[in-house]
Amino acid sequence: MKEKLRSKYLGVRAKIKNRSSKDQTIFLKVINNEKVKLAEVILIYVSYNHEVDTFKLINYFLKNKRVAVPKIENDQMNFYFINNIDELKEGYAHILEPTTKIKVTDYEKAVCITPGICFSKDGYRLGYGKGFYDKFFLEHPVYRIGLCYQECLLLHLVKDQYDQKVNEIITDRGINNG
Repeated sequence: MKEKLRSKYLGVRAKIKNRSSKDQTIFLKVINNEKVKLAEVILIYVSYNHEVDTFKLINYFLKNKRVAVPKIENDQMNFYFINNIDELKEGYAHILEPTTKIKVTDYEKAVCITPGICFSKDGYRLGYGKGFYDKFFLEHPVYRIGLCYQECLLLHLVKDQYDQKVNEIITDRGINNG
């Protein structure tokens, strides 16, 4: 079931029109989000494969926050601080990862900008199926904001006992609290 949804919504996401306009709308909603404004650390994915663009967000936050991006190590996801985009190189599954060595250890004043192929309105996400974010959220109960295009926001998702919710979802049309 999840594989079929994954395949379907990867296709939906790839065909989204007006992507740059939608990314700009999401960008503005993220930078004006109260939880984001109060956060000292932004944990943020590096977009690829038609995901909501995060490069503009990363560059924006590098000017006024501590920014950390994920790296997969020994089948586990850790976040490392970066100072600029040049500190990223292709890593796990061809996704850009940090080359830096300063690992995030304190998540108390952090917000995690979370990717997903699609999300349900109640805050569940469908990722690529490896469970990296779910495992991370179990260990680190950080505030989570999912980003997705409205076309990838569903009423419900099939979930299992390991799936972890995000606190809110920002789309190009609105905000849903999970």
